[in-house]
Amino acid sequence: MAQPPISPKFRYNVAGYSAESARRWVGSSARWGAFAGILGLFMVSQVPLIKKSILQSTPFVGWYWKVEEEAK
Repeated sequence: MAQPPISPKFRYNVAGYSAESARRWVGSSARWGAFAGILGLFMVSQVPLIKKSILQSTPFVGWYWKVEEEAK
């Protein structure tokens, strides 16, 4: 029994987005999100709480934000 010349091809999608288009958008969104997060972190880098809890504990570049306390 031969296969018919035209057979249906099923494509699954959610809200009109297929897996291929979702894969493309997820990668792009992740890169833009990382860029926006790093930019936002540098914009608030002078806030003492951010500087002490996040930036100083960053590996390899945390030394840049460490400030030696003055001896009194």
